[in-house]
Amino acid sequence: MSTLSDFATLAEAQVHTEITDKKQVGSGQARGFFVTSGIWTALRQIQSDMTHPLYALADAVIVTASDGSSYFGMDSSTAEGQGNLAASQILVDAGVMTEAQKLELFSKALTVTKPYANATQAEFDEAKDVGETLLLPANNAQHKPVINITTQPSKPTTIAIEQRFGPSVDDLTDWHECGAFRGVFYPQQSYTAQVSASPASVRELRAVSKLTVGMSEV
Repeated sequence: MSTLSDFATLAEAQVHTEITDKKQVGSGQARGFFVTSGIWTALRQIQSDMTHPLYALADAVIVTASDGSSYFGMDSSTAEGQGNLAASQILVDAGVMTEAQKLELFSKALTVTKPYANATQAEFDEAKDVGETLLLPANNAQHKPVINITTQPSKPTTIAIEQRFGPSVDDLTDWHECGAFRGVFYPQQSYTAQVSASPASVRELRAVSKLTVGMSEV
C-alpha cells in the first residue's frame, strides 16, 4: 500500500486509487448481477429441467445466490475458489454467460478506494517532511533537557531523544532512543524531557523530530 509521502503533489495523491481483492462475491451482489444481465433467467430454465447436463451447476448457483448469508468464493488458492472459477468457465463454454460477463462478475470481488481523497495540504506537507535533528549538549548525568520550537505542527507531536555512548568517541553504540519531548505543539512554550544517567565515559545526545519545527535547545 502506498503512503502519502509517495506522491509528488497533493492532487496526485487525492485521485490515487487502490484495489483490494476480497476474494469473494456476496450472494446478493451476485444475484443482482445475474438478474440484470439475463443470466438468472437462463439458469432458472436449466434448473427446471433435471435432465439438463448443467442442472446440478445451475441449481447450486441459484441456491447460493438466493441465500442472503452466503457468497461465491473467488480465491484461486482454495478448493472452493478453484471450483467456482472452473464452474464459471463451464457456463461460458455453454453460452449461459459471455467471457465479458464472467470477468465482470469476478471484478465484483474487487473494492476500489481512494485512501487520500480527503487529505489536506497540511497533511501532505507533513508526510513529505524529512524532519530535523538537533544535537544536545553531551551529558552523562540524569538531567532534563529543554527545547523550544518556532513552527507549530498540525497536531501535537513527539520528538525523540536519542543517545549513543561508549568508552571513547571512536567506539560508540548506534543511536537509540532514551527519552522524548511529548505533546510538542505550541511555539509559545518550552518542552522538557527526562534523560537517565549513563555510566559510559562518553555519551552523545540528540533530538530527532519527524517534522521540521525549528527546534532549539534552551
